[in-house]
Amino acid sequence: MNKMTMTKVGETDLRVIRRFDAPPEAVYDAHVDEAKIKRWMLGPEGWSMPDCVIDARPGGAFSYTWENQGGERFTIRGTFVSFDPPHRIVHEETMEMGDDTPPMSRVTTEFAADGDGTLMTMVISYASAEAREGAVASGMEEGMAFSYDNLDRMVTV
Repeated sequence: MNKMTMTKVGETDLRVIRRFDAPPEAVYDAHVDEAKIKRWMLGPEGWSMPDCVIDARPGGAFSYTWENQGGERFTIRGTFVSFDPPHRIVHEETMEMGDDTPPMSRVTTEFAADGDGTLMTMVISYASAEAREGAVASGMEEGMAFSYDNLDRMVTV
């Protein structure tokens, strides 16, 4: 199975790399189709996505809410900046987790053909080193890895 890597870059960025066994068009589409997002972007075991709204166009908004079996919830909201199908998506987002909501971060996700698959490279740029550390401490790496494993199973033909 393909493995996700997450690397700190500089003071404020995270680089996430994951290979998928599907063409860029399929992986890109799964990032902009609301029904598909609800199937794969579930976070770690025990979490669900009760709310998912996406308006995949420049200036369009999105909102994803996750909830675990104990009733703990968090939401990511944002706005799409630009699209270059099936190569690139740029958006801005903030993770709402109670009173400690960090400032907006900018996310650039690129999808490149890699043999018969796709190499996805995501760079998340935070407003500060502290905001990046808070995101990492939230358990995001485990949740993202779990979700991307779901995505790989969903898009693999």
